[in-house]
Amino acid sequence: MARKTQSLQLVQDATMERIAVSAVSKVGVLVPPWAVLGLEATGGAVSHAMWGAAPAVTWAAAGCTLGSTLLTALTWLATHRRRMLGRVHSTVTAGAATSWFTVATITGVTADTTAGALFFGGATLALSWNIRTVIRGQGDGESSEDALGSLFDRAKEQAGLKGARVRATEVTDHKVKGQMQLPAGEKTAEDAIKATDRIESGMRLPPGSVIVARDDDRADRAHVTVSDPRAIRRPIAWPGPSRPGGSVDEPLRIGIYQDGDEVEYRFVGHHLQIMGMTGSGKSIGGAWNIVAEIITRADAAVFSIDVSKDDQTMGPLNAGLHRFETGKAGAADLIRAMHAAIPERTKWLAAHGYQAWEPGCGLTYWYLHIEEVPKLFNELAGEDEERLAEILKEIRSAGGSVILSLQRADYTQIPTLIRSQMAKMCFGLSDPDDVKYGVSARQRKAGVEPHEWEDHYPGMAYLDGKSVRSTHYAMPLRTFSWGAGSAEANAAMAAHAARFPATAKDVDHFTAALSRLRTPAPVQAPAVAPPAASPASRTRRDDVVQDEEREAFAADFAELLGDTAELVIAVQHASPQMLQRKLRVGREDSLRLLEALERKGVVGPASADDEGRPVLLGTADGAEAAARLRDSGDPVAAALRTDDPDPSVTAGAGDRVQEPTDAEAESLVTEDDDREPMTPAAARGLVYDWLRHRQESRRPSFTASDSELTAVRNRSGNGRAWIYKVLKDLTARGVLRADKSGSSTTFTITDLSPLEHDDLGHAA
Repeated sequence: MARKTQSLQLVQDATMERIAVSAVSKVGVLVPPWAVLGLEATGGAVSHAMWGAAPAVTWAAAGCTLGSTLLTALTWLATHRRRMLGRVHSTVTAGAATSWFTVATITGVTADTTAGALFFGGATLALSWNIRTVIRGQGDGESSEDALGSLFDRAKEQAGLKGARVRATEVTDHKVKGQMQLPAGEKTAEDAIKATDRIESGMRLPPGSVIVARDDDRADRAHVTVSDPRAIRRPIAWPGPSRPGGSVDEPLRIGIYQDGDEVEYRFVGHHLQIMGMTGSGKSIGGAWNIVAEIITRADAAVFSIDVSKDDQTMGPLNAGLHRFETGKAGAADLIRAMHAAIPERTKWLAAHGYQAWEPGCGLTYWYLHIEEVPKLFNELAGEDEERLAEILKEIRSAGGSVILSLQRADYTQIPTLIRSQMAKMCFGLSDPDDVKYGVSARQRKAGVEPHEWEDHYPGMAYLDGKSVRSTHYAMPLRTFSWGAGSAEANAAMAAHAARFPATAKDVDHFTAALSRLRTPAPVQAPAVAPPAASPASRTRRDDVVQDEEREAFAADFAELLGDTAELVIAVQHASPQMLQRKLRVGREDSLRLLEALERKGVVGPASADDEGRPVLLGTADGAEAAARLRDSGDPVAAALRTDDPDPSVTAGAGDRVQEPTDAEAESLVTEDDDREPMTPAAARGLVYDWLRHRQESRRPSFTASDSELTAVRNRSGNGRAWIYKVLKDLTARGVLRADKSGSSTTFTITDLSPLEHDDLGHAA
């Protein structure tokens, strides 16, 4: 009984305190103008007593007049963001107060005119400020924090939320966020969510403008976000990778929410289902944007399967994938190998003291991406289907996730057990009955309507997963666009994948065993097993691989260096930040490019207090300098890319260059040095045959640093500049189409007919 009385007393005390504070606050806001009036009179009296007599009064009057002019002008300038009424009111008040102070300094406060001006004029100004304060407190529209509450007050009764209040908590250019306080014991956040469409109607806003989400800390509160749904109905260009070289444990940037926030999706430790009708953008928006971010992370590998559309969707991403299967046999083999490797990975983690995968644990995180998964289930045998289901249940413990893409996720297309384990990303749908298969339970309760988009807004989607904030799971987003048309998009994606090839990643032995970066040509099985490669032959083979990678890097860097030179000369500005923004390269690459341009005499050194560099060439020299750099490249940058063969051997800038001994010079001579040089016609013939082979194998797109093309160039005995010259000539003749995206150029075969009548008489 005593405890109940004490609790009741605490409530009563809190109530009385709240009433008292409210009364004091209402009266307190009226006091400041009168307090300022009293300080003004006191200050005038003190000023007159000290400087009111000659000769000091002359200087005091001049100083007060100057101060009055400056303060009045400053008030006018400082209030430029206010409405005209508030700006004029503030300026008049400042001018009147400072002018009276000047007069009071000269005549004294007790002079009849001065005292009358203080009594009548000062009181009038103080009352005017009191009137404005009272009106503003009732909501005159001047306070941006009251705007959302005023809008909601006009709509809440029609929405069935009488007694609820909303106050703004954040106002930006793209959204207004607020907190809704519901009448305790009468309404909950679920009631407000269901009334969203009526709230929008009462506020006279476009459909989809208001997003209401529950407050996980209070059942009688909800979060409200007001934004323009039309902002994401237009394509949004892909801005480039968000964290290249980082960990996949960091969020992936895959789009923009309706309120202008970036979609930061941390995709680790769970699976994702991507669903949408044909034409909704689920392949480009979902698979491309997610996988394109994943392949830029240093500790992730993507294995993809598409037995439905072959390489139509994932083909441009092939260079960044550790394995890509388009046939039934290859898909089954990948599933079996992954199923067998998962227990070994979990054992490895346990042996090294890990309960689950963590960044830096030593294992590469796996993503198994399956496009049009119902077709795969139809193709798989029963045992392989069971293995795939077990992969979904077990791979998270071993460090991996699964991405399943399909058009309709009902029980006839995908097992219910699998669907229940997936986070949801849902693009446009044609049938409202399909919504329940593509969105999460809380999204259904929020009344999301992806079927309203149909095929009008491809790329728009809803996303709900572990890392999605409670304020955004029911908010539409727009995934990034990669180009205006298919050709432009494919070229952009192929160039992006070429910048982050799977071959360049340092992966664990489980990933290396599962990877199939190149599909080997079918060969006749030998009757006798070949002898094991000797250590010397293995070393030579590794050297060949390193040489090919070095050649590819040098070729790409030469092309990028030419683009960089062309850019900095055109804008006459060179800084790492500008290169990162314009060329979409990382900071390390931007610094390497500027250092190379400094060595080539295009830019000067950076100043001590700024990273910007002076450009040494005029705009008229841009094209010539860029062409020269594309041909010559920068051997120093290529050498810096190469691992030091013997770190113990060092030299300084002043050390004498040691000439090779006779034995060392003899070892540098290769067996190919006496080979007859290939004629220009024969060299071009090799390139033409390779292009025909690429066309027949349905791989029409490539870059100048393609490993197969590099091998052809090595056979011809020509250098990197020669192959660029050949490719430019073929582009001019219509055989190839060149598509530039950021720092890379992708060539696509368009018409081989000019080669049929070519007499191979072009100069090499």
